[in-house]
Amino acid sequence: MKIRSSESGKAAVNTGHAEEKILPKDRPKGLVSSRGRAEKRLTPLEKGMLVAEVALKDVPDVREELVAELKERIRQGEYEVSGKEVAEMMLRRLAADRMR
Repeated sequence: MKIRSSESGKAAVNTGHAEEKILPKDRPKGLVSSRGRAEKRLTPLEKGMLVAEVALKDVPDVREELVAELKERIRQGEYEVSGKEVAEMMLRRLAADRMR
């Protein structure tokens, strides 16, 4: 489902305190809530990106548990991937990279 900026703006207006609830506490300097003086007003997309950036700070680059599980399955000969599955994943990755 896609949310238009006009719709997200309505939601922010209706709550009155949307920025305080949405924006992370450790946001970059120069960005303050609507109650203070803002050097820069954030669009809904920028607010979402800021929230995602802060949330992803604590996510590791490598999921060690998943890697260990896959290594064990490979070692035991239980991990099988068909050429078709590899090709499909490569095409999905290509499509995702083109979207960026």
